[in-house]
Amino acid sequence: MTNVRAPKDSEEWQKARIAVSFGMGRRLEDVVEEMLGEKPDEAFLEAIKNRIAFAHESGEEIDFDRLVEQMKALQEAQA
Repeated sequence: MTNVRAPKDSEEWQKARIAVSFGMGRRLEDVVEEMLGEKPDEAFLEAIKNRIAFAHESGEEIDFDRLVEQMKALQEAQA
């Protein structure tokens, strides 16, 4: 399980920014592609970004793996 949440405080925010500046971060598209085994389309990525943004605004922690699985199932059900 990989949880996604907003930084708890300015110190955690700063640590995250430093990690990214040292190349320790990964692009969302790359992570999702690795999970799906194929390149996601822009609509799929946008839906994931929107859900993460909503969770951030509401102070919610989400299970990223589960989110991607649910979005994939929803997309397959509509195909």
